[in-house]
Amino acid sequence: MYKPLFVFTLLLLSFNAFSQQAATDTTAETEDEIFQRVEKEAEFPGGQRAWRAFLESNLNGDVATKNKAPLGKYTVIVQFIVGLDGTISNIEATTSYGYGMEKEVMRVIRKCPKWTPAEQNGRKVKAYRRQPI
Repeated sequence: MYKPLFVFTLLLLSFNAFSQQAATDTTAETEDEIFQRVEKEAEFPGGQRAWRAFLESNLNGDVATKNKAPLGKYTVIVQFIVGLDGTISNIEATTSYGYGMEKEVMRVIRKCPKWTPAEQNGRKVKAYRRQPI
């Protein structure tokens, strides 16, 4: 007489434990995943104005001239990962002008303070940031 209720209770408890484990696994996967596109992009602390000020005070604009680059306007593009805690990693230049430009930009990016991480579905996530400079 109590057997069906007992079996139902066990099934219910098993389902609940499985659901909690699945939620935990999803969270772990999200923490390891690196997003290409997100709802809210990672941002330099203080926003665009602070980012521009940081670049202006840290970039050595004479690097290309000292290395005899032809006159012109150059936009170096770098890609990096902003971690869950805002730490910058995996810095790579996607342009290759040479003349020390990419090395200089990467040097400055390494000096950056922690960024505000990207967000997806209301959670902080690791995300790629592609940045023209």
